[in-house]
Amino acid sequence: MGPKLELLTPWEQPYSPSGIQAELLKEIGPEHPLYEKAAIAVAVARDRDDVLFRIEGPDSSRYAVVHLTWSQHREPQPWPETQFFDTLDQWIDFMKADHADYTYGEG
Repeated sequence: MGPKLELLTPWEQPYSPSGIQAELLKEIGPEHPLYEKAAIAVAVARDRDDVLFRIEGPDSSRYAVVHLTWSQHREPQPWPETQFFDTLDQWIDFMKADHADYTYGEG
């Protein structure tokens, strides 16, 4: 992935990437767009259950923010909700807006 990604609150490094990836596998079924895709947890939003995954593909990587339910079982569509980003830069713009919303009113 290159240099370390600089995360802004509420986003932070995942404490247990493998545990998060295991939960994703429990929640998605064959109808989910991430089914049978290699998804690596990159960041988590500490104020909610959103996780940024890097999706490895044959040509390039894409990114997705998935709102995990932590139900420990397969969810019906449209859960877990998923928003895709074609590039990391697109997600960084999303993170910056999220950071502005999160810190609005502080200080």
